[in-house]
Amino acid sequence: MAVKMRRMRFSLCALGLGLLSFSGCGFNADLSPSHAASPDGSVSVHESRPAPSDGGLPDAAPEDAALDAALDAAPVLPSIAFVSPLDGSTLPRDGVLGHEWAAEVPLRVTAEGVAKVEYWAEDSLLLGDATAPSWELLARFRGEGPRRVVARGLDVDGSELVRDEVSFTIAPPTLGDCHAMLDALGLDWAPAAAAPGVADPVRVQPYIAGVGFRYYYDDVPRALFMDCRLAPRLYELAQLVSAYGYDEILHIGIYNYRCIGGGNPDTDGCTPSQHARADAIDIAGIGMADHSIFESVETDWVISAGATCPGAPVDDADRELHELACSLYRDRVFEIVLTPNYNADHRNHFHVDMTPGSMFIGDSVQGIDSPFTPADF
Repeated sequence: MAVKMRRMRFSLCALGLGLLSFSGCGFNADLSPSHAASPDGSVSVHESRPAPSDGGLPDAAPEDAALDAALDAAPVLPSIAFVSPLDGSTLPRDGVLGHEWAAEVPLRVTAEGVAKVEYWAEDSLLLGDATAPSWELLARFRGEGPRRVVARGLDVDGSELVRDEVSFTIAPPTLGDCHAMLDALGLDWAPAAAAPGVADPVRVQPYIAGVGFRYYYDDVPRALFMDCRLAPRLYELAQLVSAYGYDEILHIGIYNYRCIGGGNPDTDGCTPSQHARADAIDIAGIGMADHSIFESVETDWVISAGATCPGAPVDDADRELHELACSLYRDRVFEIVLTPNYNADHRNHFHVDMTPGSMFIGDSVQGIDSPFTPADF
């Protein structure tokens, strides 16, 4: 009975049942035959039973069984406590989110008596939610500096029952250069020879995230020369194309040391094309490497009035091409996305690059490229 009485004392205090009088939620139990107040004002619980003839413990009284049932049915008090990350810890931005370094932070709590846990950054931005048994969410933070995350334990109706919070600091990447990012993404690459206009030349093998990049006039994908900064963007592009089940992107060029509209940047005093920096790509179409499916920007994109995004696609091919262009813009994979809706110069491709800007339809954007001709590439 000693173990049972300790259990009863805790449960009655926790439940606030008015069966006994408590002093600070504590009581004494000496198992004597009656309930009586002791000299110090606490309650003594007395119990009288015949000694068992076989020397074993006496059978539980009916009131004991009823109390056990009540205790077993008692609700679990809501509780929540952070396990990860540790309060006060410092976490470097050593993962990759899109084309940026990010800290990958597993958020995890222990929780009882709640249906769901929501994680909030600075108690104002919802990061996501988690359920039993792990209560875990992987959050990614691009910026650096102090961060505070609040975990809210909710009931089945979404009302907050309990919360806990943790503070930590996001630090710069351990290895923060572009080459380290290519390694982190698992790209097959190597430094390339210097080229005019290219700040960090690299050569990347043409299969990126399972998708081949094939030049318009080639039969098979070939290695790509580019500025290092372009490679993570192509990784994001490949992921978007792969989501449709396609494994090939047809392009019409990355690097071409020329001015917008033609000319030599060194001698003609003109504005260099983004292709002269090897940080742009022109996308002619997407599909399957076995040519069973191919969606051409030139023939499958339907030019329409009004906004490009979401547009009013007329069939699946037009819809997928619109979705791809809009995703590249909406998710800021590229800062400039120009489609056939922009002007006739882009009738057969999407021009995408990393120059800060926007996607326009029918308006002029300084810095776009001249019409494509085979001699340009």
